Amino acid sequence: METPHKDYRHYPLHAGSTAHTRAPAEAVWQVVSAIGGNNRYYTLNGLWAMREWLDAVVGGPGRRRGRPEGRPIRAGDQIDSWRVSIAAAPELLALEFGMKAPGHGVLEFRVAPIGDCARVTATAFWNPEGIAGQLYWAAMKPAHLVLFKRLTAEICRRAEQASHDGKRSTNPIF
Repeated sequence: METPHKDYRHYPLHAGSTAHTRAPAEAVWQVVSAIGGNNRYYTLNGLWAMREWLDAVVGGPGRRRGRPEGRPIRAGDQIDSWRVSIAAAPELLALEFGMKAPGHGVLEFRVAPIGDCARVTATAFWNPEGIAGQLYWAAMKPAHLVLFKRLTAEICRRAEQASHDGKRSTNPIF
């Protein structure tokens, strides 16, 4: 697989979504950086699984599961069929698409603090190879529009829950 260019953000095709949360950026990063492996992808896991199966049918690594445990993720790590390209806590996680497809893709998560709250953005960047790559993107785009909206909302929900649980356990009411 080709190594992503540092300018992957200039790939011609992209889709994504942004959500805001009352949780702090650190809590959002904890959810973002825990993606994959047994945690799966937080929403619409059936769609993810269908794409993984299709990849496996054509000889790709789509059914590979696993991620580093017990330490923060870093560039070069494998998360399922993705390779971590950038892991700049607590702001940026970029995952190279590792399944067979007519082009090259990167899934990027950006976490930005906004006072005591945060914003999370998930964006897929796609550099198609020929007409097949264009058609592939066109076929995936409707799912991406729904998926990323729900994914960013679920990341926020989980971060808020973790932040709330942490406050409850460290500030008991007597």
